[in-house]
Amino acid sequence: MTSPELSVGNESASVNDHKLQYLVGWRLHLTTLGLCLVLFLVNLEVTIVSTSNLAIANDLQSFNKLGWILTGYLITYTSFIIPWAKSSDIFGRKTCIILSLIIFIIFSGGCGAAQTMNQLIICRVFQGIGAAGGTALVLLSIYGMVPPDKFPLYGALMSATISIASLAGPLVGGALSEHKTWRWVFLLNVPLGVVALIVLIMAIPTGFPHHNKIESSQTSGASRQNLLSKLTRLDSLGAALLLAAVLLLTTGLLEGGTQWAWNSAQSIAILTVSGVLWVVFFWWERLVTLKDEWKQEPMFPWRFLFNRPWMGVLLSSLLNGLPFYILIISIPQRLETVNGESPVATGVKLLPYTLVAAIGSIIANGVVGSGKIAPIYVMWFFSLLNVIGTGLMITIPSSETISKSMYGYQTLAGLGIGGTWGLAILYVGHVVEQRDAATGIGALVEFRMLGGALGLAIMTATMENYLKKHLGPLVTSEQLDALLRNTSIIRQFPPDLKHAVLGVFADGYNLQMKITTAFTALQLVTVGMIWRNPQISVMGKERAGTEAGG
Repeated sequence: MTSPELSVGNESASVNDHKLQYLVGWRLHLTTLGLCLVLFLVNLEVTIVSTSNLAIANDLQSFNKLGWILTGYLITYTSFIIPWAKSSDIFGRKTCIILSLIIFIIFSGGCGAAQTMNQLIICRVFQGIGAAGGTALVLLSIYGMVPPDKFPLYGALMSATISIASLAGPLVGGALSEHKTWRWVFLLNVPLGVVALIVLIMAIPTGFPHHNKIESSQTSGASRQNLLSKLTRLDSLGAALLLAAVLLLTTGLLEGGTQWAWNSAQSIAILTVSGVLWVVFFWWERLVTLKDEWKQEPMFPWRFLFNRPWMGVLLSSLLNGLPFYILIISIPQRLETVNGESPVATGVKLLPYTLVAAIGSIIANGVVGSGKIAPIYVMWFFSLLNVIGTGLMITIPSSETISKSMYGYQTLAGLGIGGTWGLAILYVGHVVEQRDAATGIGALVEFRMLGGALGLAIMTATMENYLKKHLGPLVTSEQLDALLRNTSIIRQFPPDLKHAVLGVFADGYNLQMKITTAFTALQLVTVGMIWRNPQISVMGKERAGTEAGG
């Protein structure tokens, strides 16, 4: 019999054509609570290190590997979103979300217990695998929890959860690291994760979202045959190629010019192999897409490349993630290193950026929702705000005094980044074919995370190379080596030397902003790829797929 906690939906399941049983009552409320907690934790781990990574790197004597603290997390976060989503079709939403949460909890504990930077990086990489599952499966679960008329409500709830996590991260990270307790930046995920785990085990019914009699009555032989059929749909090779290509590219960018010279055999070999893997990845995805007799479902359908508006949205997403993650890391580092601010103070001073980024998305969607202005014009406007705000960050004086104009520049950049990202999400249902809607959402998030990982890699390598070149004439080789491990020793230098060293750091951060602005300006071009005549509208009656193509 049907339990009183579940109600039968009127939508057909996409795979089995069985009616979905939507969650109601205590199951719905507890599941919503558990999913929101998971989404909060995995997104908190992105921004929480913005104000704590300097304390972590200094404590572990590895300032030169600071970039890996977030980049290692983003690499696997980027590569495993779609594989988790595909796997949940085979093993079930409940099984996969619980497994991903267990991985996240275990390696969060490992991060908190790490005694060296290498140990921390390895645990962060595995933590990112769990986090990718958390994000993908939470968002995917909405479609089986409630009927379509409630999607906007639950979508807004999930978006609000992500925004709150982004806002809270720098404040929580600063508070924890200020009192030499940076390990709780990671350890807090353990008790909260366990709470979410217990709630979801209790609330989500087995077989969700197809937890009805038809599936439970399958014979064991039919179930095994169905499982094997579903396994063949996984694009395992594509996932492996993407992970390897991203990992090697990021490693080459992070370590080039620091651990080894750019023209060394190591750099050339790593970047060359990465390039080959990218070529093989796209060749393989083309093969999987065009071979109708193959059962694999491509991670990146080849037809995406010929859908100009969609490629414009994806590339805009990549160029949105690049400045977002650079600024969220670079601003606190500058405030702590150059201006001597405490971690908590840097979290507070970052609010004009993180808070306004959330508001920017709301404003952009509100303007487009009026139906009076085509989305592309609004997206261009917010992209321009991003360029102006990031560009003005270059003008911040290379001094130990905080320029109040910085808060205004952060506000402009935050509005721009938030607005363009909100509109990119809105475009998915209007430029992607219906059959690719789920893959399209995953690709959009992956491109943004990939932009963040590559941006942080480039900025970290830029900063370290700049410091080595310009600090060399000012300090001894021993002092330089010590500085690249622990920046807190700057405070021990004589006043004149301290002032000169901090000036070099400030100039290095300004160089980062120059490069970031150049990348950000490219978004104006990628938004232009969305151009159509007549323009794509999100207020009409068209469904996903009607705008796809040319």
